[in-house]
Amino acid sequence: MKRINPKQIIAIVLLSCMGALLTYLFNFFVLERIIIPDPCYYHSHDTNKIFDLFYDLTAKEGFHPTPSNLNTILTLGIGATVGAILGVKGNNKNGTQQKI
Repeated sequence: MKRINPKQIIAIVLLSCMGALLTYLFNFFVLERIIIPDPCYYHSHDTNKIFDLFYDLTAKEGFHPTPSNLNTILTLGIGATVGAILGVKGNNKNGTQQKI
């Protein structure tokens, strides 16, 4: 069994961070604009339970939808996982890792 090079570990960690950042930005700038085109709509309309899981309507934000902690954790987690998988797959294609 071949040992993993520290450079490979750093590459995987960097790709995980980059994946988390890119998915967060995609969620914030693209998905939120598609899902919530008019934030003032929720001043006079009720939300459903699934919406309440992913968005909060707080007085601090003027009762406009803001991402909840669950939304942020899932977004960053999915991005980090995809980045790590791409990092591991990239190392396998270069022939630097062996299968166990």
